[in-house]
Amino acid sequence: MSSNIKIERICEWCGNRFMAQTTVTRFCSKRCAEHSYKERMRQKKMALSNQETSQCNPDRKSRDKDFLTPTETAQFLGVCRTYIYDSINRGKIKVTRIGRKTLISKADIQAMFDFLTPKETEPSESTERKSKSISDFYTRAEIREKFGVKDSWIYKVVAENNVPKTILRGKAYFSKSHIDRLFSARKENPEITEWYSVEDIQSKYGMTLSAIYSLVSKIGIPKRKEGPKVYYSKYHFDVAKGAKSAEDVEFISVADAMEKYSLTRDQLYHYVKTYKITKLRCGKYVKLNAKELAELFNPKIEL
Repeated sequence: MSSNIKIERICEWCGNRFMAQTTVTRFCSKRCAEHSYKERMRQKKMALSNQETSQCNPDRKSRDKDFLTPTETAQFLGVCRTYIYDSINRGKIKVTRIGRKTLISKADIQAMFDFLTPKETEPSESTERKSKSISDFYTRAEIREKFGVKDSWIYKVVAENNVPKTILRGKAYFSKSHIDRLFSARKENPEITEWYSVEDIQSKYGMTLSAIYSLVSKIGIPKRKEGPKVYYSKYHFDVAKGAKSAEDVEFISVADAMEKYSLTRDQLYHYVKTYKITKLRCGKYVKLNAKELAELFNPKIEL
């Protein structure tokens, strides 16, 4: 049942006068009651937080103490307790033991910092290398012309190796030193003078495109590119197909090469792949070009 009492009261939140129907009504509306409740909760949380802060404040606890426990020392220095115990075990921090209690003199802690000197840092080689300015750049057209690669391959290499670049009037320029280093492995061997086109190989050996690409990838036949056309080393292809017999070119087995040059199998295959040493497959065995290995590991020195 609703009350017929009409009492004029003042809202505790907004201060407006209103007509209440009970003697204990404190607010003029639900909105004022909710605002008042939220404010009380906020003040309560702030008081609780301030109380916890004052209780956990290491400065207040250790301000008037001459001796601290390891836990208080960790709080005083702002480090973990494990570091304090490690320093105690290594003898860096002196302690006093009273029964089972370990105490640390605050004076000893202050004395630790008297021997510390600011560490002078010198710029590292990487910092100096990064600080050097890059003044020589390639355009995409220059990279295409010099190394015979497509734009898609240029962008892929640049993205994977984080090549420095700059944009000038909407045109991209790439660091010359980085591009030379990344694409230098693509330079063709100047000693190779005769080349096969794909059409030449198909007409001579009757091979399909997939067979040609598979053999080139498997054996590592040197190739060069002129625009959209690709050419393969005639000498290496003839050796791979057996057109040049093993008598014409001297080959040695992998085991002999490992023994001769004191290399492991992994090291030898690394050099074979990197420097494109000619390989000859004899059944399940692989032989390597002895002349090319000798030139690689025993280069001629001109005086």
